[in-house]
Amino acid sequence: MDAGDPHRQEAVPQSERVTINLTGKAVQSLQRLQELTGYNKTDCINRALIIANEVEGMSREPGAVYWRETPDSDLMLVRFV
Repeated sequence: MDAGDPHRQEAVPQSERVTINLTGKAVQSLQRLQELTGYNKTDCINRALIIANEVEGMSREPGAVYWRETPDSDLMLVRFV
């Protein structure tokens, strides 16, 4: 593939060790996510970062992210601040 090809996949970087400080709300969310999924903290944080990156990409112009609370409810535009 050509280096200028827009469909070329970016190389996945090697693992990186980081230290983070979580807010109280983030700690509660992490604990709840561990309970719901059975994943360890590292896996929960990795998945959250990947999902956050995808959501940010989808919500950029001209895209949008919508949420439906139940199958019968109206769509709601989600805005991330």
